[in-house]
Amino acid sequence: YENKQISKDLFIQVLELIQSFVWRRFIVGLPTNALNKIFMRLYEDVDHSDYITSIQKSLVRKKSTQRFPKNPEIIDILKDKDVYGIQSRNRIYLFERLENFENREYVQIDGNPDITVEHIFPQNPHSKWKLDLGEKQYNEFKEKHLNTLANLTVSGNNGSLGNKPFVKKRDLQDKGYRDSRLFLNKYLAHIEKWDLEQLNERRKLLTKRFLRIWKYPSINIEIETNNEEVNIFDAEDPTHKKLEYVIFFEQKQKISKVSELYVNVISFLYAEQPQMFFTTDLGERVDLTKDKNILRQAIPINDTDFIEGNLDNKSKFERIKYALTKSEVTDELFIKYAD
Repeated sequence: YENKQISKDLFIQVLELIQSFVWRRFIVGLPTNALNKIFMRLYEDVDHSDYITSIQKSLVRKKSTQRFPKNPEIIDILKDKDVYGIQSRNRIYLFERLENFENREYVQIDGNPDITVEHIFPQNPHSKWKLDLGEKQYNEFKEKHLNTLANLTVSGNNGSLGNKPFVKKRDLQDKGYRDSRLFLNKYLAHIEKWDLEQLNERRKLLTKRFLRIWKYPSINIEIETNNEEVNIFDAEDPTHKKLEYVIFFEQKQKISKVSELYVNVISFLYAEQPQMFFTTDLGERVDLTKDKNILRQAIPINDTDFIEGNLDNKSKFERIKYALTKSEVTDELFIKYAD
């Protein structure tokens, strides 16, 4: 751009593409050390006759820890990811982009002490929250959804809203969600309660907006479809598929069901690196618990611990990949689909 080889519009397209690539990787939790190799040689892949498309193709073809996370992976991760606990500058960036996307009245959050990130279901909720939600939903909010995207908003009145029940936070004169002009509070202004159903609806709205801001390139590239063994990060959608075998830490295993693979991988990683399940959000992602009664389908991974088994094949794959990423062993699982 500086040498006038590309236009300003094209330069902005490249920057937006790189921003989407890096931010999606951050949200998924992919290692940043992979970026060095990616950007060191990215310019080699530029086709000056088809500039932006050539860069898109280069990034979309990346695999394993270098990959460009696709929409299903983002959708799955945003259900449970603790976005309140990330670095402050990243948290502010996330909410500033979500708030201001296609917004003609720009709202500055970065460096603005008057606007802060607020929990809808509070960190220290008023006792009426338990009465309104019931004990089961109340505990699920506290243990699983408190710091997720769907339960967070931005407000200039965080101190006034505090830990009040939802209806009071909504209707507080001149300070509640109903009087807010912020996009992130629009949905909250028109609902009658804040429970798991409303949380899931708001999550869908915000996830849809996320995918529009940080886009995945809509291009077609040729992908080999021969049925060979591949790293799980490069494998096709496992829906309605069976396995012929897997290679895990160089050990070939005859496994035909994705459910069996899921249990084997999580059991092994938990036995080898149990601390990883507690020092990161990995335990929450796989619903690790000693109380099998709180799970829809409790699957044992040892004599005392259980994980959720009531998942489709795609969700099991996503959890396997997340566990491998957190454990930094993304190159240790290869699969071969059955014909």
